[in-house]
Amino acid sequence: MMLGACTSEEGADASMGQETGGMMEKTTPSENQTEASEDINKEAVLENASEVDQQLENYYLESKVTTYMDGRTDETLTREWFYWKDGELHFRKEIERADAPGQYIVGNDQHSMLYTEGEDTAVRTANLVKGSNLPSPSEAMKGRLSSYRMSHDSKLMGKEEVNGRTGHHLVFTPKEAARESGTTMDLWIDAEHWLTLKEVLDQGETRMVYEVGTLVEGIEPAMDLFQLDLPEGVEVIDQ
Repeated sequence: MMLGACTSEEGADASMGQETGGMMEKTTPSENQTEASEDINKEAVLENASEVDQQLENYYLESKVTTYMDGRTDETLTREWFYWKDGELHFRKEIERADAPGQYIVGNDQHSMLYTEGEDTAVRTANLVKGSNLPSPSEAMKGRLSSYRMSHDSKLMGKEEVNGRTGHHLVFTPKEAARESGTTMDLWIDAEHWLTLKEVLDQGETRMVYEVGTLVEGIEPAMDLFQLDLPEGVEVIDQ
């Protein structure tokens, strides 16, 4: 079931193509942002990825998380639209998992609404945007990078292509104090916008792979995309 997913031509093309963090706000390039270059060093990549918000405004992002554990493979597909109109942010997030109901989050700077397929209620709240309930690709990575920079050693392997985009490949291996966890991480950071293109976490026999499959900039979606067309009989609860 797809709830009110009407997009512009660009958004429609894209749709064919995390643990949570805080919602990013619209920004302009800061003085400490380093432009992508052929000879960029490891620290510049880490600083940009961990401290500079994505320099993207109106865009569609499609990503997938695949988890391999105990002989089982689980996939989560996420579609996200971020659109600024007259200085106000509008967003939509759709989450699909195998054998699980789909989830939809839509809203703007004033309020947000969450609905899970099959339920008889939808939740409307005024704090999803500014709080920590809505994931953004950059915020979740900032927290993980901060942790891994303390517990792991890192090495810049060079530039590699990930689904048509150029990424800086970083490898993280645990320092002595963190070796018991056995967790290693490979990370590909977009050379243009500093968002995470791909992340591979390995811990023992468990592996998690996050990967951006589609990124479309400059979208101009129809505004009804940011409204939920709820099934008949669903009650909206304010929190």
